[in-house]
Amino acid sequence: MSSTSPSTSPDPASDAPSTRRTPLVLLAVLILAALVALAVVALVGGTSTDHEVWSLDQGTDRIHIYDADHTQVAVIDVSPVALQAVAPDFDPEAGRTVPHMIDFDSQDRYAFIAATAGASTIVVDTVAREVVAVLPTGGGSHMAAVTPDDSAVWVAAIGAQQLVEIPLDLDADEPTFEIGRQIDVEPLLADTGYDYPSFSPVCHDYDGDGRAWVTLGPGIEQGGLFVFDPASAEVVHAYDPTEVRANCGIGFTDDDTRAVANWSGIFGADVDDGEGEWYVFDTASFELLQTASSDGVDAHGVRLTPDGDAFWQVNRGSDDGQIIDADSFQVVGTLDAGDTPDILDFSPDGRFAYITQRGPNPLSGDPHVAVGSEAGLLVVEVATGEHVTFLPTPEITDGDGQVLNDVHGVGVRTTTGDERVVAAAPPRFATSTAATAFTCHVPA
Repeated sequence: MSSTSPSTSPDPASDAPSTRRTPLVLLAVLILAALVALAVVALVGGTSTDHEVWSLDQGTDRIHIYDADHTQVAVIDVSPVALQAVAPDFDPEAGRTVPHMIDFDSQDRYAFIAATAGASTIVVDTVAREVVAVLPTGGGSHMAAVTPDDSAVWVAAIGAQQLVEIPLDLDADEPTFEIGRQIDVEPLLADTGYDYPSFSPVCHDYDGDGRAWVTLGPGIEQGGLFVFDPASAEVVHAYDPTEVRANCGIGFTDDDTRAVANWSGIFGADVDDGEGEWYVFDTASFELLQTASSDGVDAHGVRLTPDGDAFWQVNRGSDDGQIIDADSFQVVGTLDAGDTPDILDFSPDGRFAYITQRGPNPLSGDPHVAVGSEAGLLVVEVATGEHVTFLPTPEITDGDGQVLNDVHGVGVRTTTGDERVVAAAPPRFATSTAATAFTCHVPA
């Protein structure tokens, strides 16, 4: 019998030491066990950093949601038929919605999903898992990004060549969502003195002063960058598009003194694939401080790690990426980013990176570099760069057996514990080539 087992001696006068714990000792043991358990939970990404990952399958008009243990807990149907329950007149010509990019407000209460083929931005209550609005933000609505103060969402609409505002009052008893200002990009840039090859906004994010840094495209030779003040709806700085050809990702250092943007580079079926570029800017003076190679084909998603130490950037065409020190802006590591990596995000504790993987039939991007073998979400251990797991999206095919899945956008939010579980619904959309009308990183 173990020396820690309770004494079974019937002789109360026995000289053997009693092993029965007093209540205080037992309490101390329980407290210690609880502390150990909490430490273990923190190490594995449990309650102290509970989060979930929203993965956008633009090929099937579905949003797949995974918890911190990487188990699928919900699927939200954003096909045209499903969205008609909220917006009865929603009937995109493509017969598809194509949810492309996602962002959350600062408290993760609502998701804002730009849908290119649906020419709309979809608003989802993240806890109830319910679509609460479908807003006509324009053809090729490519990216919806919430301002740092949660006062608005601005949507980059490639086809409409506009920046479209959705004013917010999320602290209202019943928040409403409507279209605000619609700003044409061409007249915004008319007085810059530069000859821009495109006036279509592609991606944007905000610096510490709330100014939006906006990249242009969608063609690989149509890149450009300007800084937009949402308050005045004016351009506060613009860059020569022959010098700064940014057409995708934007990021900022933790102290907001530096901005990073990237350009896909030149590639295609009939040309020699070239390397992408990335740029570093001073956000106060707007000075271009550095231009460097992405060391790969089709530089795409870029994101700062939660600790603020490094930017991760992936190359979609060469299936790799770079780790860039956020202080020195030197490349300090490389990434095995899977098979056709696209957009990435991190768990709140910085342990995991989530990188979307395209499918064999992508709806956006140049097929020369955007074609992957299987659509899904790659989970990477940030500290080591090792692949932890791959979360394949349940395969859906059309009548000809062609795989429709195409995972593009991804976003991570912290959870409340009250989120509703939503099971997958059968696909409800009509296939149409019109769904590919607005894409990015394609030959001009």
